[in-house]
Amino acid sequence: MDRERDIFVISDLHIGDGGPRDNFAQGKDRQRELDGFLDYVEKENGELILLGDLFEFWQASLSKVIVGHLRLMERLEHMGAVYALGNHDVDLKEFMGTGLVQWPLLGRMTGPFERRIGGRNFRFMHGHEVDPYNCGDKPGWGRLLAIFAGIYEDRVGSPMMPSGEAVENALEEFGQRVVGLWNWLVKWFRVVSFRGSSPDPKKELPPSQNPARIEEMVELYWKDKCRRNYDVAIVGHTHQPGRIGSWYYNSGCWVQQDNTLVRIRPDGTAGVFSWKQGQPEPNETVLPGPGGDTA
Repeated sequence: MDRERDIFVISDLHIGDGGPRDNFAQGKDRQRELDGFLDYVEKENGELILLGDLFEFWQASLSKVIVGHLRLMERLEHMGAVYALGNHDVDLKEFMGTGLVQWPLLGRMTGPFERRIGGRNFRFMHGHEVDPYNCGDKPGWGRLLAIFAGIYEDRVGSPMMPSGEAVENALEEFGQRVVGLWNWLVKWFRVVSFRGSSPDPKKELPPSQNPARIEEMVELYWKDKCRRNYDVAIVGHTHQPGRIGSWYYNSGCWVQQDNTLVRIRPDGTAGVFSWKQGQPEPNETVLPGPGGDTA
């Protein structure tokens, strides 16, 4: 059913334990900015959807992160926030629906879901579900590389490199080449073992948060949209805010220069915004990809 309230979507806060691996805590005034944003949502009588990677369990103890942020969780629970899990907080997945944990908010955990808003079907998901680099519940290449990034961050005492780039992003870009080489080697051994010939070295690298891979990720979202037959994809994961036509909206993240969000009106119109000086300002970023000519 169509809703009568505006929906506010944020994702990828990656809230950790406050240490050098915690990108959220290392950002200047980020907690104050988040508190101000939550105040705004309540003032607007809006619905809040947390679209994955709210917490950072790849780089910190699950229990330490949860216990350290009970006040935030209590507030989000009080607001009735919907909490869809991402790949960095997927460790909570097995708790869904079990009643084993009584922490605030965790009773509202969910996976991808759909709603009909303004006559269109919206699919809300973190986005890693279609990403072969980060999908699945078991630790994969993305998580392994994040662990190595954490070791470096501990050594230098910061999640940022001297250039200003996030350590994890830089290592992930390098990791794509490593994964490509690994896939080539696996294929080579298989071919040699069973056919006695050489492999094809032209192996596609898996998509990730590298901005150069955004277009490739969008292709995966487009295929998912066509396969599942929904109208609008609301996602995070890539940390790149923006839209494509009227079918793709990415909420960006809260661990880079701009804190960004998606706002959806009851009539089904949506937009991407940057949170600046206590107000949402339109973010007109248009990303390349299929369906981009849609108004």
